[in-house]
Order: sequence, then C-alpha cells, then structure tokens
Amino acid sequence: MQVRSSSADVRSVSLLSWSTKVNSRYYDDVLRQDMQRRGYAGCYFMRPEDDTVDIDKDNTDGSATFYRDDRFQLVKEECGQFKHLFEKESENCQLPEDAAVSLPNLIDSSRVYIFTLLRCLKTKSRVAVGNIHTSFDFFTKMDLTTLEIAFAINGLVEFAGGVGTPHILCGDFNQEPHHPGYQLLHDGSLNKTMTTYLRDFKSGENGKVPSLVDVFPSCFKHNSRNLKSAYEAIVGHDVPFSNFEDSSAFFNIPKRDKLSKVVQALFDGTPTHPKVRKTDPEAYGSEKYVSALDYVWYSSDSLHCEAVLKMIDEDLILPLHACPNAVFPSDHLPIKAKFAFLKSSGSREPELHSAL
Repeated sequence: MQVRSSSADVRSVSLLSWSTKVNSRYYDDVLRQDMQRRGYAGCYFMRPEDDTVDIDKDNTDGSATFYRDDRFQLVKEECGQFKHLFEKESENCQLPEDAAVSLPNLIDSSRVYIFTLLRCLKTKSRVAVGNIHTSFDFFTKMDLTTLEIAFAINGLVEFAGGVGTPHILCGDFNQEPHHPGYQLLHDGSLNKTMTTYLRDFKSGENGKVPSLVDVFPSCFKHNSRNLKSAYEAIVGHDVPFSNFEDSSAFFNIPKRDKLSKVVQALFDGTPTHPKVRKTDPEAYGSEKYVSALDYVWYSSDSLHCEAVLKMIDEDLILPLHACPNAVFPSDHLPIKAKFAFLKSSGSREPELHSAL
C-alpha cells in the first residue's frame, strides 16, 4: 500500500483504488488498525448516499484524514455533505422562479468534506486541514464542482477560526489546471472568462437550466489570503498528472469540458508539461484518461512550502498500461508536500509533512 512508503505527519485519503474505496468496513477492520500501529489517529466519513449500501461491498465511498498522534493533538473535527451547505445558503438567496424550481437538482451533490483542526505538540501552533472529494460525472456538472471547491475553502477558513490560522486544503478536486475551480482557488474569484464559460456550459446543455454561477453569484470566490498550490510553488507549474486510469468502459459518456469559443484562446495558451501527453483520452486511442486532478493548497502567509514529492515519470507507468496495477494500487497517485509554520517575524518553525 502506498501509505507504507511515506512518513508524512498528516495524510488525507479519498480513494485507495478504482475498485477499493475507503468504505466503513475497510476503514474499521484494516486501514484504521494499520495506521494506529504506525502511530496515526484518524477521522473518517462515508458518503451519505452509501449509508444503506452493504458495507462489505468494495464500491462504497468515503474519505479519511490521519495525523501522527505524537506530533499533533486533535482540537476539533467537522464532517459533512456539500449539499447541506448549499441548501443552507439558498435560504438566504432571492431566487428567480426558474432557479428555485431547478435548485434541488442543481445542488444534488453527494460529495463530502472532512475538516480537522490540529495543534502541533512541538510548537503549539494550530493548522486546519481540509480533505475533499468533489463531483466528477465526466465534467457534466462543472458549475457544481466549482461551487463545492469554493464552499470547501471558505468553510475551512471559517472552521479554522479565520484567515490567520494556517490551513491546507487537499484531496481530489476533479479539476484540471485550466478548469474554473482551479482558477478560483488560484486567483481568489472567478474571472470573467471562467464565469462566461460556466454560463455557456449550462446554456449549451439546456438553455432553460440556470448556471449555479447565477444562482449563487456571491459564492464563487474565497477569502483565504495568498493561497498557493504546493506543487506549483516549488516546481513552477502544477503536478503534470495525478490520475492515470483506463476509462474505456465509460466512454459511452462523453467527457464534457469542451471549450466554448470565448475561452478557446485561454485553453490554447495553457502550458503543458513537456513530459506529459495530452490529457484527453484521444491521445491514447480511446482507453486512458491522464490528468491532474489532485492538489495540496496552502495559506502561504502562515505556512512555507519546503518541498514536494516529484510525480513519477509517465514512462514508468506506460508498460503497466494504466493504474491501478500491481505496482500502483490506485488510479490516483500520491502527492506529498513538506511545510514549515511561519512565525509572525517570517522565520520558520519545525516542518510539517503532509501527504495526499
């Protein structure tokens, strides 16, 4: 298992493999006990839609966050479903009639989040860690995924007690670097290009269905100061890929992040890592999907990123066809970053190792 080859202080887990997700039976009987032997305590939350599923089955889904209990003390935790956050927010919105009718379907998200506030036993500093797994659905709900990301970072900051508390948001974002959710995290709010893209995306699907960017216009932004992607901060560009899977069984569902004319120029200008082929499945015939979907974002005014784990070379995976396989047990590959707490003077405190 990949967790055995790393000595991270904090670990976030969403998927262990395409066929073995973090279900409650696996967490209780295997993962939690194994991690306890390695010096970790953890928090777990199952996706609500799977509450009635036989927990012996491998296709139930959940997320878990672990931390070394000789390094950190758990101050508090919060687990929840994005859908409930959206429903609460909608109570404060004056929605047009068509949006009000469509809203239950628009915000029908089963995805979950885990927030943990940890106190470092060495420095007494606190750090909030958010672990999320957003909607994918072959990019058919791009506005929903972007809204989940916005709610996640804002919820994490509020949970932490404000922007001054160090915070890390990591997980499976299901957004490539040229997608609106990534741009929102990177810049703090949706730019005009991405706003137009989300509107075009919905209108191209069904002109009568409003985009969530118009239903929740004030929510597509965040207030985290100086939020950065760890990989980009160290390498100069984000992780070349974190997902490497055979999707041939799903290609009756088209990949729905086709470009509207208004953003074509932006996408054409997106740099691609030279070692990585185009992420669209067509580059592999019609059987593989290779993309960056997983990230570690951090508050750079309170944490300093010391290093990141270099992503494995794609040429080492190609002979194995795709992931998971006998060498790589998940279709998502691990990302690891090393952080140091920043004092108010700008000097660094002992480092923090975080792995996804």
